[in-house]
Amino acid sequence: MSHFPAMDDTPAHTPAALSDTPAACRRCGRCCRLGGPALHAADLPLLRAGRLTLADLVTLRRGEGVTDNVAGRVGPSPTELVKLRPASGGRACLFYRDPPACAIHDASPLECRTLFCDAPQALAALYAKDRLTRADILAPGPLAELCAHHDAETDLTRLAAVCRAAAAGDDAAREAARAALRFDAAMRELLPARLGVAPQTLPFHLGRPLAQALPALRAAAAPAALYKRRP
Repeated sequence: MSHFPAMDDTPAHTPAALSDTPAACRRCGRCCRLGGPALHAADLPLLRAGRLTLADLVTLRRGEGVTDNVAGRVGPSPTELVKLRPASGGRACLFYRDPPACAIHDASPLECRTLFCDAPQALAALYAKDRLTRADILAPGPLAELCAHHDAETDLTRLAAVCRAAAAGDDAAREAARAALRFDAAMRELLPARLGVAPQTLPFHLGRPLAQALPALRAAAAPAALYKRRP
């Protein structure tokens, strides 16, 4: 791993056109600390060559709350995306090192190679194009079928509506929330036990645990008495 050179004195927000120095990444690590990149079709060779592994990835599912750094908004993701997972206990990319360095700088994904903070137009132009999903990465077969089955049974858009109904006092919706949590937990046991899936790859295969992907589900599954208003 090679460390980045020392950061220069040019402020991170200064447009390249106003700087006396040529346009070049200062390697300050700011983009890395905001989170890992989503993967695109151009990144498939990195997976096939083993430069990236499934344990390095996390799937953010359709309907999951995400921060869109390019669009500058927070909300449900309209599509599934696969990205480099964050380091434990934080938001920074798994491969970010401090002082600023990248553990895979010579094999970084497309978004990393494209982004230049002072001129983000190039990244914005490709940001939503040719994004990888699990279907692009997994070979057809029982594992891919089980992942698709889990996705259908725990559809986050549908479960968000279930959460709203449970909050309004619908007991059937509350039981549906509990059933979804039980199913998600069972699948996370099934894949390693029956198919030999490495537990550290479950965030890729099944996405984040359901209560993390949709936090409202935890409250929706709680006993109704806990949420009764005082007389």
